[in-house]
Amino acid sequence: MKRTLLFFLIVILAVSCKKETTKVSETQNPKTEKIFDSESVGEEEGEIFDDGTLPVFPKTGKKAQDFVLEPYEIQYEEEGLLDDDQLKDIVLVLQNKNDNTDVRAVLVLIKQKTGDYILKETSWQALNPEYSYEGNKIYDYESISIDKDRLLNITLNGIGPVGTLETWYKFVDNQLILAKIHTFNMGAGSQISVDYDLISGTADMELINTMVDSMPSAHETKKFKLDRKQLFADDSPERVLKKLPATDW
Repeated sequence: MKRTLLFFLIVILAVSCKKETTKVSETQNPKTEKIFDSESVGEEEGEIFDDGTLPVFPKTGKKAQDFVLEPYEIQYEEEGLLDDDQLKDIVLVLQNKNDNTDVRAVLVLIKQKTGDYILKETSWQALNPEYSYEGNKIYDYESISIDKDRLLNITLNGIGPVGTLETWYKFVDNQLILAKIHTFNMGAGSQISVDYDLISGTADMELINTMVDSMPSAHETKKFKLDRKQLFADDSPERVLKKLPATDW
């Protein structure tokens, strides 16, 4: 009798544990399997999150300042023709005014016939932070401009090994793409510059020998092919450079 009673108690306990396990599994699985949807976060214009996600800037405005959110401020502003109409557009570089080591946003504002602007493109990749975490300014000189060919140019110049990095962006099929890159670096006894045309897939390299008074130069041209267009919004110029051919000198 005691054995029978003990058997029933074991069976009841086992069934109870199984039900409890099932309940725990049913309540925990949706949490652990829930996928973070970046598209659903920050849909409200002007909202900044404390969890490290990037802000969503206003989609429309009447002037440049309408697109600026706290804690950002306009560091650089340039006006010119970017798309295929005759209305002058605006490019803004926004910096966190409380932290110059923070990432910077580059906003492309396209002017409408109504006089308003729409936020066409936003890039957190086109420019690195101005200062390193150690408090050192990365480039000595920075500028943005829009040239007569409707190209957005970002120029970064530094003394020493950091060298020069220039990028040009243009609208192709209604997307702002990275069209050209120029690099210049000086070393012991030489200077090297490379012009990359990302549309034609050509790299033109020049090496100058500074050890000789006449400073002779040598040229080399290489062809390359990228697997896709490099986008203003998504692609870092430094990462793009790693895909491109280097010199053999």
